[in-house]
Amino acid sequence: MFTNRLFNLSLVVAFVVVVLLTACAPSTQSDPADRFAGTWSGTMSFTDDVNRKEDIVVSVPAGCTAGSICGDINNTTVSCQWEMTLSSLNGNVFVYEFSKSLSGECPALGGGTLTLQSDGTLMREHKTPDFTASGPLTRK
Repeated sequence: MFTNRLFNLSLVVAFVVVVLLTACAPSTQSDPADRFAGTWSGTMSFTDDVNRKEDIVVSVPAGCTAGSICGDINNTTVSCQWEMTLSSLNGNVFVYEFSKSLSGECPALGGGTLTLQSDGTLMREHKTPDFTASGPLTRK
């Protein structure tokens, strides 16, 4: 009888330990913006000139938060680079604004979106009063 009680008590203690360890385990869920982290590249097309194509590289660090500087876009075709600020994250859409020009003679105007696609690519869209630049980006 004493052995049965001791066995039952040890089962209860083991169960409580497992529950406590599971409840106190650190979360493995990462920052949703981290899905965009990495270096991406692709070719943009422009609505004002169907023959115009420009190559870009987008760099997004891990740990981005809304309102903070979060990477850059480098247009290697025209040698301009801009700093990005994450405006908001809406599901699979990373909304950014250009914070400032980092290099080149291109103004830091407006912003755009980076949208995660089901095939693992990003679709970039940048609208200005004169044109829209858009195209798919692949992770390098």
